[in-house]
Amino acid sequence: MTRILIAYDGSDESRRALRYAERLVPGDEVSIISVAPALIEAPRTADFTDPTSAPALHRTQLEEARVILAEAAPAVEPETIEAVGNPAAEILAAAEARKVELIVVGRHGKHTFERFLMGSVADRVVRHATCDVLVAR
Repeated sequence: MTRILIAYDGSDESRRALRYAERLVPGDEVSIISVAPALIEAPRTADFTDPTSAPALHRTQLEEARVILAEAAPAVEPETIEAVGNPAAEILAAAEARKVELIVVGRHGKHTFERFLMGSVADRVVRHATCDVLVAR
């Protein structure tokens, strides 16, 4: 049995990652994570999240991902993980805590300048993960 962590934020790229992961999950242990980004230097609580990314939105996204996965693989009952903080760090922490063997993440098509300033969650996950990472484009 393989342990898989799927990062999901409702974007087209994360939907593509979820659709790809559908092919991997029969008989596997699956977790889906959605992270509400915390404001820089703020405590890791829902009160200090990016106002454009409310925790309630992430709960809705997790349910959406769970339903999509259930339609494709009815035998799989994924664990859903609601997190607050730095998205890449939270994904990596969840992967390590669950000893996952594969992280599935979508790659956002950010502009070059924005990626230079902020970096990409997928890039950071790939660089720092201690397990395999599948990046869906």
